Amino acid sequence: MTDGPWVDFAAIVQGLRLAVFVFHRRRVVYQNDAAVTLRARLQKEYQADLIVMLRDHLLTIGELDATSGSPPAVALLTDARGEPLYVHVLAFGSEGGDPSIAVSVRELGIEREAFARRYGLSPREAEVAELVLRGYPNPVIASTLGIAPTTTKRHLTRIFDKIGVDSRTQLVSRLA
Repeated sequence: MTDGPWVDFAAIVQGLRLAVFVFHRRRVVYQNDAAVTLRARLQKEYQADLIVMLRDHLLTIGELDATSGSPPAVALLTDARGEPLYVHVLAFGSEGGDPSIAVSVRELGIEREAFARRYGLSPREAEVAELVLRGYPNPVIASTLGIAPTTTKRHLTRIFDKIGVDSRTQLVSRLA
């Protein structure tokens, strides 16, 4: 070890709210607390195994890598109910010719606080915006939050005004 500032990268990655997995030869060799939490939530809510989804994705980009030269830096996966998960893949190191693969998975919900703060959304407006980002229609948003459909429409109108958009499509484009 050298003199000077020491950075504990393992502690930083472990403390992230972003789910991080490390694969080596298609086996998970590391996952931080956020990854464990996300896996458990997807399993409980949708009976979807995130590790299987990620392995399938890694196989797909491996095939793309063989034909096009490089995998996409960011991909969009959807879980069993269409919830978007942004996946970033980075190959690093090489042990016996096989690199390890770091995969981060970002779900939209973890950014709710950030876009609520940026646009001055109330907590309820932020919940409505998040459900719109996940692709839920107004009736489902209303029943999920236990509010009337007209209240959902009122929240959306306020959200559109605060963010400066005119449609759900523009909202998704601005916040995603």
